[in-house]
Amino acid sequence: MPGFTVDEAPNDASYTAELFATVRSNGRILDEFRCVLGGTDCLEAEFSLSKLFEDPTVAEHSIQIQRWPRDLDLRKGLLSGLWKDISALVSSRDACVSDKEGAGISASEFLRTLDQSKAHAAARWAVVLADNEKLALQLQGLPAAAAVLNGKPSFKR
Repeated sequence: MPGFTVDEAPNDASYTAELFATVRSNGRILDEFRCVLGGTDCLEAEFSLSKLFEDPTVAEHSIQIQRWPRDLDLRKGLLSGLWKDISALVSSRDACVSDKEGAGISASEFLRTLDQSKAHAAARWAVVLADNEKLALQLQGLPAAAAVLNGKPSFKR
């Protein structure tokens, strides 16, 4: 229906997701659907950078990301956000980095290490079908620059 792109998911539950779509009479959804996320709890994700980087000076770190569901920009007509470089997440303070002992390290120190390694990796959020056949929110990562991934048609979805 007109105006669905500005609707917001209800915010009285821990996590919410709503799908706004125009459906044809034959049951098919038009391309301009939108998934809107919301909720009262902050999302938290933590993983080892060894999953994305081979260089041991970078791979020995772990990254922590906290985001409000409403701040995850899923693209219209897709169930994923744009790829964003790990370096951009850290420099914008959207992610924190810890060393192998779990002690936090400064963003500038990690960015220097990453710059010296010349390695690239990017992450994005996506709504996926989980093993239990229910929708789930997933943080995805690949060992490539965001500009490369956002420019490839197969990785845009």
